[in-house]
Order: sequence, then structure tokens, then C-alpha cells
Amino acid sequence: MESFVSLKVAAEKKLHGDGVSKVTSFAVAPDLLEVEEGFNARPLDLEHVAEMSLAYRNGAVFPPLDVRVEDGHIILVDGHHRRAAALDAIDKGAEVRSLECRQFRGSDADRVAHMITSAGGLPLTPLQAGVQYRKLIGFGWTEKQVAARVGKTVQHVKDAVLLAEANSDVHQAVNAGEVSSTVAVAMVKQHGSKAGTAIRESLKDAQAAGKSKVTAGTLARQRATKEPTDKQILEWLIANGTPSGYRRDDGTVEWRLSFNAPADAPNKGSKLRETIAAAMKAASDNNTPTT
Repeated sequence: MESFVSLKVAAEKKLHGDGVSKVTSFAVAPDLLEVEEGFNARPLDLEHVAEMSLAYRNGAVFPPLDVRVEDGHIILVDGHHRRAAALDAIDKGAEVRSLECRQFRGSDADRVAHMITSAGGLPLTPLQAGVQYRKLIGFGWTEKQVAARVGKTVQHVKDAVLLAEANSDVHQAVNAGEVSSTVAVAMVKQHGSKAGTAIRESLKDAQAAGKSKVTAGTLARQRATKEPTDKQILEWLIANGTPSGYRRDDGTVEWRLSFNAPADAPNKGSKLRETIAAAMKAASDNNTPTT
């Protein structure tokens, strides 16, 4: 095999067949790079920008930015933080004359998918990802196609989209760190459009317990202390009780429902509601000794 001193030579002479090839990139002045309003899924993290700006001033080299060209304009597809950091470094006296850029070719949906999966950007939060998944679905993608493209499960995509479609008060609570995305999704599934109100009420309980956010433990404590409604009791008895019946002498049929309850539950007729509530709690904990 012929020896070579650079990858350029190896690519041009095809010394490894197609194993080494040349990828075209361009040096573009940072101030020529334009940002499409509303496209970037990641709001600029100013602390991250400051760190990258310092790195630029110290001579760091970052991966190429991805851009598209439309009507003579060079528009960012991926690399918003790198652009902002380069401009900041220039303002602080650094000589960042150009940034390496690759031209992205693809549809509007392809651009969104590329931005979501880019390894060069900050990780998306579940809420941010859900907003972008909705865009892809709006372009005609199925949830299965989105999941395959981003390397996630279909359930992940469904939950993220559900969170993205929740009311703004839910989004505010998630962004403020008052509830995790996972718990927020569970509460949206349970409470629908009233999830924001439920989160605020749960946050009060969490704060009373010395916590700063709503967690799965908060919801578990609420379920344990909240007295069940008549409707919940009836539904639970129908689902979990064992029916039995016998015919009286007058021809009528008497029906009874039996159920398992904790050994320390009240066993007097006047305490029936408390007994059923204790049985419901024990069943939810999956630890019900019979009496």
C-alpha cells in the first residue's frame, strides 16, 4: 500500500477506496450567521455561552456548525450557543474571524430532527423535546417514526408530546423546578386540564413536608391521607369485593360483598367507611393481611 502524509492525499488518491473521503466545510464569519426565530429548541443558556466564550478566547476549537442557505442568507440549523459565544468572544477582544460550517441539506422536518439529535447541543429537557416532537408530527410523522429517528421509545414520545400539549401553568411549574417532568406527565394523565391546579395543591403539601418540589412521594402521601369519596369506595368494592347472595324465604335475594382489610382496621359496623378506606390503602400498597 502506498504511504501517505495526510488524509487529503488518501482521499484524493482513494488509497483506501471509499474508506477515506473528503467532507466539505466552509469558514464563515460569525456575524454572517443568522438565527431563525422560534427554530432553536434550546433557549440560550447564558452561563454556557460565557464558558464557551472564554474557551474561544483561549484558543479552543469546537465542532462545525450546521447551516442552510436560503435566498442568500446563511441560517443556523445547529450551533446557536457556539455562534453566541463566538460573538461574545469577539466583543471581548478575541480574533474569531470565522467558524467552520457545514451546509445542511434537507426538508424542514429533517432540520428539526437534526437539531433534536445533534450531539453538539445541550440536552433537551422532556418539555423541550415534546415541543419539537409535535413539530415533526405536524409535518406528518407518526409517533413511531419520531421515536425511531430520535432513538427513543414510542411511549417516551407520547409522554413528551402530552407534556408539551399541557396547559401553560403546567409548563411554568416544570420550568420552575416545582415538579419533575415525569410527575407532571402522571398528573396530566390523571387530572387533564386541571393538572396545573393539582400541581399547585401538591406543592403546598410538599412544602409543608419540607420539600421544594412535588415528587412521586408527595403524591403517594396524598393518596394515603386523602379520604376516599363514595364513588371511589363503590368502584373499589365492585372491583375488589367478593359477591355472594342467597334467597330469603320471602323470595328476595340478599347480596353481600366481602373484602380483605388490614388486621388493625376497625371491625365495628359504625366504622365501616374507615375499614374500607384502610383496605383500599393496604391494597394500593399491595400488602393486605386478611381478617
